[in-house]
Amino acid sequence: MNLNKYILIVAGILITLTSFSQDYLKPQEYEIGPIFIDGADNFDPQAIKAIAGLRQGDKIMIPGEKITQAIRNLWEEGLFSDVQIYADKIIGDVVYLKIALQPRPKLSFFTFSDNVSKKEADKIRPEIDLFSGKTISENLVNTTAFKVRAFYIEKGFYNATVNVVRKEDTLIANSEYFFIDVNKGNKVRIRDINFYGNESIKAGKLRRAMKDTKTKAIWRLFKNSKYNRTAFKRDKNNVLNKYNEFGFRDARIVRDSVYLINNKNLGIDIVVEEGSKYYFGEIEWVGNTKFRSGYLDTILGIKKGDPYNKALLEQRLFMSEDGRDITSLYMDRGYLFFNLTPVEISITENNHINYQMRIVEGKEARVKNIIIRGNTKTNEHVIRREIRTKPGDLFNRNDIIRTQRELAQLGYFNPEAFQVNPIPNPQDGTVDIEYTVEEKSSDQIELSGGYGAGRIIGTLGLSFNNFSTKNFFKKGAWQPLPSGDGQQLAIRAQTNGRFYQSYNLSFTEPWLGGKKPNSLSVWLNHSQFGNNFKRKDPDYQGVSISGFGVGFGRRLKWPDDYFTSYHELSYQYYDVKNYSNIFAFDDGYSNNIAYKFMLSRNSIDNPIYPKEGSKLTFSAKATLPYSFFDGIDDYSSLTSQERFKYTEYYKIKFTGEFYFPLSKDKKLVLMPRFGFGMMGAYSQAKGISPFERYYVGGSGLTGINQLDGREIIALRGYNDPQNNQGVSSALGDPIVAKYTMELRYPISLNPSATFYVLGFVEAGNTYTSFNKFNPFRVKKSAGLGVRIFLPMFGMLGLDYGFGFDKLDPHSNGYSNHNTTIKQKGFNGVLHFTIGMNLGEL
Repeated sequence: MNLNKYILIVAGILITLTSFSQDYLKPQEYEIGPIFIDGADNFDPQAIKAIAGLRQGDKIMIPGEKITQAIRNLWEEGLFSDVQIYADKIIGDVVYLKIALQPRPKLSFFTFSDNVSKKEADKIRPEIDLFSGKTISENLVNTTAFKVRAFYIEKGFYNATVNVVRKEDTLIANSEYFFIDVNKGNKVRIRDINFYGNESIKAGKLRRAMKDTKTKAIWRLFKNSKYNRTAFKRDKNNVLNKYNEFGFRDARIVRDSVYLINNKNLGIDIVVEEGSKYYFGEIEWVGNTKFRSGYLDTILGIKKGDPYNKALLEQRLFMSEDGRDITSLYMDRGYLFFNLTPVEISITENNHINYQMRIVEGKEARVKNIIIRGNTKTNEHVIRREIRTKPGDLFNRNDIIRTQRELAQLGYFNPEAFQVNPIPNPQDGTVDIEYTVEEKSSDQIELSGGYGAGRIIGTLGLSFNNFSTKNFFKKGAWQPLPSGDGQQLAIRAQTNGRFYQSYNLSFTEPWLGGKKPNSLSVWLNHSQFGNNFKRKDPDYQGVSISGFGVGFGRRLKWPDDYFTSYHELSYQYYDVKNYSNIFAFDDGYSNNIAYKFMLSRNSIDNPIYPKEGSKLTFSAKATLPYSFFDGIDDYSSLTSQERFKYTEYYKIKFTGEFYFPLSKDKKLVLMPRFGFGMMGAYSQAKGISPFERYYVGGSGLTGINQLDGREIIALRGYNDPQNNQGVSSALGDPIVAKYTMELRYPISLNPSATFYVLGFVEAGNTYTSFNKFNPFRVKKSAGLGVRIFLPMFGMLGLDYGFGFDKLDPHSNGYSNHNTTIKQKGFNGVLHFTIGMNLGEL
């Protein structure tokens, strides 16, 4: 109870006492007669009497405690600014009481001064919780001013002042409105953070331990330097945690002060008392039968004499990110009911802390039931086949973590909403495991139009990533398409009429037979472009390309089950009629029959925004060595069409990408990537095939171009090769090298619209022969970009890159690009990208 309220209650009691002509030292008993209420027309009289605790017919001592308590009861409701109880009249031993009340005014509305923006006001309203009809009190006024000022302090306006002015509302009786007058003042930043008493740990290390309280600096992009009371309190604990890491477990902050240096800068002084340094002493294991004490010491990794670090000890005992902890050791072997209690048993004179690790191993738990919830679209068997915890198996926490990754890789569920709930059954030593998923859209549509070569080109593409052929002929399954069996079906058509048409169809069954993760893929494509005449017309000029392929993939168990292999047999037929500047010949045909092998290891945790893991891929593609048995020694007399009637080559590629989280919440991610590719010939006389070559430059938007199997590889900051300005030769090159480094940060990880920004540096080049190959002679660039993933359209992005190097003389864009470099010192290009890895090796 505040002082003003206390004074008013006392005054009310005194007024009440003086209203009775009575000897105060000789209280007299009365019977309460009728009770009258005055001044509270909007309140229920019976409710007021009930709150006061006075009832007609009761006996009451005057003066006495009951009147005092009645006044106190009415005051505590907070509805009245004045409360009086007095005797209206006394007849014999019956007293007629009157309760005189002055209701507090009600709030009709509130408004802010003009310097408060609409955006700020919208954020403040939920904090102050004001509404029409709310009873006004001094406490409400003070609380409102405090909360508004706290809002601006959080925004960096440390000098902000707030005055809540009460004004009478003449339109509504007994009502007032608030005018909240805000003076923000200058934005104040932290200039200095000073530590005193820190003899063992440098101030710089302590400042770095403060995650959210930072001094202002031009290089600080993700942490600003505004003062936040809550964050500062949290960071003071971080300072103590840093001391604890070095063995100073008695360290404490004696005092701290936050002060204004000037009207734009704050200073913070922190005085610490380090205390004595402690060390780990003897560590004794008790109750362990599964593992020897020496092996547990090795897993723990803490030796006698190491500086005492409680956080490290708890991490190694209970939960380490790399799985190196005692609890994981037991739980990965079925000991779900395992319990470990570290107990400090003594501290020696030289500050060595001796521990006894008390272990209760419990029974080995086996998985009994697997429960799946939340799958409204995906069939249960699709989820169950990815789950590593099988009924009857020993409980294994690592299998649960791996299951989470495998389900995320499917792309059907929101990885941020994935939940696992082990349900132990101690009576029979089993555990039920409940997996809860949240479905998200995985199908994609591409509907676009473009203008090129004087014509409009339209594209329609559909990708169904959770398709079901089994339900294809079931009428009720078309909602709008049969789905839920995890198959992938993609259809794409592109045309601008007779001049250009392209059709693609692909289908993948990821679990052929339903027993093992063996995938079967089939694809078909057909493209044709020409001069608008029909093919039978003698004036027809054009190219027709048709192909198909069959692929078989397997998940391997060795070296580990992150590895997969893929085998593919493909056939591509090129038919050229009177058409130049595309292929090595103007008239004729060529057959491309090739076998492809791919070995890949993928431990990336999330396909949309990976935070950790890696992906390494080795691939080889080759045709038959026709030159070994075609009986031709001299190809110089043959035409290009005759030489490449059956194209021959071999290609080898090796690529890798890695993801390293740099922040504690794993949102800031560093992604390095590299790739090498080479193409060779079986016969030097016949030469390297003109098909399947590498083209570098631009956004890599076209990925693998179906014109001649060329691979167009992105290099931001340089122009696209199809514009005759690329890094590579006009007909492509047989060798390529590329390196990329990206720093990524998400703005939103919502599965319906994942959005992140990135900065990149990259370098790459192609080479005309092995003699010219130099992995360090590359074209460098840097820039910024954004990516947005929409389930319906896939990954979209914009990059602006700056290329810094002149192109080699063999490059298709040699003259134009180098002219720009000479004039500006850089070549700036805006790139539009589609897809996750299109345009990469």
